Amino acid sequence: MSIPELRAEIEKGAQEEISKIIDNAKREAEAITTEATTKSQALNTERGKALEREMETQEKAELATLRMDLKGELLKLRSKLCDRVFEEAEKRLAQIAERGGKEYNELLIKLTLQGITALSGKNFVVQANSGDVKAIEKELKTIQEKAAKIRNEEVVLRIESQPSKSLGGVVVSSEDGTRSYNNVLEARFSAAKRDLSWEVYKTLFGEEKD
Repeated sequence: MSIPELRAEIEKGAQEEISKIIDNAKREAEAITTEATTKSQALNTERGKALEREMETQEKAELATLRMDLKGELLKLRSKLCDRVFEEAEKRLAQIAERGGKEYNELLIKLTLQGITALSGKNFVVQANSGDVKAIEKELKTIQEKAAKIRNEEVVLRIESQPSKSLGGVVVSSEDGTRSYNNVLEARFSAAKRDLSWEVYKTLFGEEKD
């Protein structure tokens, strides 16, 4: 074989080998690309799902926070409405005490007798605001008679003006001042508010507290 023929044969073989190498490289590149694409898609899908889960969790948390905020505002509003009911009731109570009259005088008698019944002894001091002192003094005989029947003994009352101003009612104390029974209207109203707040809530909203 001549040199040119040999050279041509070598070049042909080399060209075939180069083609094989290129084909193999292409196949490997395609395989690598396909694998990389598959992994990338899987990774993107997983990241997408993770992102969706994260967004869903965040939305749920924000919604829960919003619900709690709204619930808190609703409870505040309901509490204010309940307070307004008691504020109005207290105003009316003050108006009744200020007007006086037979019905209120009967209440003063009842409040005084409650204090006397709650304490021991037979000598008591009854303190009230200046307006109620006058009413109690007018009803003093009736109060003493009723108290005597309750205690089965004669009861002696001393009527005094309260050092501090109140809406009305009385504070009944033992003569030595060691024991007392607070029956002023503010104290009675405060106790009624504690006892009736739940009933007022149900009346206003017709449901149980959350």
